[in-house]
Amino acid sequence: MEPPSRPAAGRAHPLDRRQRWTFCGTFLISFALLAFEILTVRTINFTVGPSYIYGAIAFAMLGLSAAGSFLTLVNPRSVPVARERILFWLCIGIAALLVGSHFMAADTKAELNAILEGAGRADGLDGVVRALLANGLPSAMEIGLVLCLPYFLFGALLAYLFATTEGRIYGRLYAADLVGAAFGSVGAIVLMELTGYALSVTAPAIVALAAAAAFAVPLSRRLAIGGGVAAGLLCMLPGMAWYAGAIEPPSDPNYLIRDYHHRMDAQEVWRGWNSFTRIGAVETHDTPDRPYAIMSLANGDGLATLWRYPPNKERPWRHLAAQPALLLDPPEDALVLLAGAGADLMTIYESAPGRTRVTGVELNPLVRDGALTLTDYGLAELLANDGIDLRIAEGRSYLERDDGLYDVVLVSFSGATAAYYAGSLGGTTQFLFTYEGLAAMLDRLKPGGYAVILQVNKVNTLAALRRYLDERGIDDPARTSVVLYRPGIIENAWDGTWDDNPLLIKPDGWTDEEVARLTANAQSEVWQVAYAPGWPVHPEYGVYSRILHAPDVEAELASLRSETGLRFDIVTDDRPFYLDLFVNALYLDSDFWFGLFRGKDLERHEIHQVFRVGFFLFIAAMALTLIIAPLFFSRGPAPTRRNLSHMAYFFCIGTGFMFLEIGIMQKASLLFGNPGLTIAIVLASIILLSGIGSLISDWSFRGLLSFRSAAVAVFAYALCLYLGLDTVLHGMLGWPLVAKALALTAIVAPGALLMGHLFPQGLALAGRDDAALVPWAWGINGAMSTISAGLAPLVAQAWGFRVVILIAAAIYAIILVLPPYRRGRTASGIAVESVAAAAE
Repeated sequence: MEPPSRPAAGRAHPLDRRQRWTFCGTFLISFALLAFEILTVRTINFTVGPSYIYGAIAFAMLGLSAAGSFLTLVNPRSVPVARERILFWLCIGIAALLVGSHFMAADTKAELNAILEGAGRADGLDGVVRALLANGLPSAMEIGLVLCLPYFLFGALLAYLFATTEGRIYGRLYAADLVGAAFGSVGAIVLMELTGYALSVTAPAIVALAAAAAFAVPLSRRLAIGGGVAAGLLCMLPGMAWYAGAIEPPSDPNYLIRDYHHRMDAQEVWRGWNSFTRIGAVETHDTPDRPYAIMSLANGDGLATLWRYPPNKERPWRHLAAQPALLLDPPEDALVLLAGAGADLMTIYESAPGRTRVTGVELNPLVRDGALTLTDYGLAELLANDGIDLRIAEGRSYLERDDGLYDVVLVSFSGATAAYYAGSLGGTTQFLFTYEGLAAMLDRLKPGGYAVILQVNKVNTLAALRRYLDERGIDDPARTSVVLYRPGIIENAWDGTWDDNPLLIKPDGWTDEEVARLTANAQSEVWQVAYAPGWPVHPEYGVYSRILHAPDVEAELASLRSETGLRFDIVTDDRPFYLDLFVNALYLDSDFWFGLFRGKDLERHEIHQVFRVGFFLFIAAMALTLIIAPLFFSRGPAPTRRNLSHMAYFFCIGTGFMFLEIGIMQKASLLFGNPGLTIAIVLASIILLSGIGSLISDWSFRGLLSFRSAAVAVFAYALCLYLGLDTVLHGMLGWPLVAKALALTAIVAPGALLMGHLFPQGLALAGRDDAALVPWAWGINGAMSTISAGLAPLVAQAWGFRVVILIAAAIYAIILVLPPYRRGRTASGIAVESVAAAAE
C-alpha cells in the first residue's frame, strides 16, 4: 500500500465520504459510551449503594482501557474482513451487551434485596450492615465484570479505529471522539430528567445501533439499513411493560423506610427516577389517626415525610425536625433548608397561621413532584397558602443569592444522596455543612434571629462557628449556642459522624430569659440539654464547652484529635467531606498500615477508609496488569532514554488531565448545586473544548504552539486555578444560571483547549520516533486515567481539592524536563504503515 501523500503545510487535507461517515460513527459511539457511564452510576448507586460505585465503574473502565492493549496481540490489518463491517458488528455487540447489563443489574438487586431482608428480619440494622459488608462488594464486582464486556468492545472499537486510520487525521478523529463524549454527557442528563427509567437506560444502546449504521454506509447500504431498523425496533422496547419491569432494579419498601426488621406493613405506591436518584413513596398503615407517606431517596439514604393536610384538623401535627425551631415564640419569617415534602413547612406554618411566613428549599424536584401526584395528601392545597413557599434549589446556592432575612433558619433532617459526578463520592448537600455554608446561613438571620442545625457533627460545626464569630468580631461565643439531645438513641454521641443533637445558634447571644424558656420547652418535649449558657457542664457533652470556651480553637481541635484518634476539623468548601473523621496523617503512617497485618483493631470509620485504600490499590494493580502486561507480548519499543521519556509523557498527561478535571468538577459543583447541571455544563465543556483543541492542534503546532509552550501554559493555568478559583467561584454564586454557565465555560476553556492539543500531538511525535510506542501511549494513558479516578478523591478527602489541582500543575511541569518535548513541535502525520506496524 502506498503511504498517503502529505498535504502542503498550512492546508487541511480534504475528507472523503468514507472518512466523514467514520467521524459520524465515532461521534455516535462516543456519545453512547459517556451517556452509558453516567446513567450506570445512577443504577449502581441504587443497586449496591454509593460506597461501591467506584468499584463497579473502575472494573468497567479497566475493560475500556485494556482493550487497546489486547489489540496489539493481533494485526488488525491482517483480518480478511472489511473495516466497516468489523466496526458495524462491534457496535451491534455493544448495543446487545448494554441492554443485557440492565437485566443483570435488576437480577443482582433482587438477590441483594432478599439477602438484606433475611439479615434484617434476624438482626435488624446490625444484620443489614454485616450483610452489606459481606455481599455489597461482590455484587458490585459482579456488575463491574458484566459492564467490562461492553466497555471492552468500546475500547476495542476505538483502538481499532486509530490503528487503521491515517495518522494525518488523528486530531480530527480524536476530536470526533471527544465531541461525541461531550454531547453524551449532556444527553444522559436530559434523558434522566425527561424520560422514564427504561427509555433513559436503553438510549445508549439505540445510539450504538445508529453508530453501526453510520459505519456501514460506505460499505453496504443493506447493513446500514439493518442498523437503522434495529435502532428503531429498540426504541419501541421501553414502552413494553415486560421489558420496562425486567430491567428496572426492584425495591424493598420496608428497606426504603429503614424498617429493617420488616415489622411494618409497607407498600410502595409511587416511584420515579431523575438525574439525582430514585424516589419512592412508601405508605404504612401503623398510624391510621395520622396517615402519612415517606418519600424515600435511593435506598432510604434520605427520607421526607408527607403528611395529609386537612386545613381544619383539630390539633396541628408537629414534625420532630421542626420542633427545635418552635421552642421560643413562633417566627414571623422562617427558612427551612432540606424541606423535603413539606412536613416542616406545615409544622412551622400552623404554629401561627396567618402570621408566620415560611420558605422551604428542597434540592430534588422529584420529591415535590412525586408528592404532588399523591393527591390525597393535599400538598398542593398546603402550598397554595400565601404564607408558604416551597422552592427547588440547592440550599447553599439559595443562601448565596437570597437577600431575605429570617427569624429562624432550620437545616432539617439531611438525607443526602450520593453525587459521584464530581469525581469524588460526596453528598448532594455537602456544601451546606461547610464553614462557608454556615457563614451564609448566619448572614441571613435578622437581629436576634437564630439557626437550628440537625444531623451533622456538632464539634466541627461549633469550631466553624468560632471562626465565624472571630471574623465578625463577636465576643463571648459561649453564649451563642445551645445543644440539645434525645436520651436513648444511637445518634446522640458527640463523636459520631452523624448525630441528631439539635444545635441552636444565635450570633447575638442567648439571654438568660431565653435560655430558661428554651430549655424548659425542650424538656417538655423529647429533648434534654447537652449544653446551654449558664448551665452546668453535662458530663457526657463537656466537649461542646471546651470548643466554645477555648482561647485557641485550632489547638483545642488538635488536642481532641490526639485524645480520640478522630479528625475534628473545620470543614470547608475545598474539603467538604463533613462525614469524614479519618485522621489524614494516617494515610502516610507506616505503623498504622503495617499494624493491619499484625491484627490491629480498627474503628468503624477506619475500616471504611482502609477498605477504600485497599480497593484502590487492587484496581491500580489490575489496571497495570490488564493494560500494560499485554503490551509485553507484542513487539515493544526499545528501552531507550528517548522512548522512556515518551512513556513518561503519556503518564503525565493521563494523570494530569484526570486530576485537573476532577478538581475543576468538584469546585464547579458548588457553583451549580444541581449535580445534573454540573455534569451537563462543566464536564461537557471540558470534554468538548478538549475535542476542539485536538481538532485545531495540527494548525496550532505548525507555528503557534510547541510542547514546551503548551505544557508551560497548562502549568500556569492550573497554578492560577489553585490560587484564585475559590475566590472567583464564590463571587459568582449569586449570579443567574446562564451567566454562571458562560463564565465557567470561559474559565474552563484555556486549559481544556491546551490539554486537547497534547495527546494527539504527543501520539504523532512518539509514533514518528518508534511506531511501537503508539499502543504503549494508549495503554499508559488509559491505565493512569483509571488509577487517577480513584487516587484523586482519596487525595481530596485527605488534603482538599486545591491540592488535587496543585498536583495536576506539578505533573504538567514534569513535561518540561522530558527531552523529546523540551522544544518538540509536530503536526500529526504518522504514516499508515507506522500505525499498522505498531499494532502487529
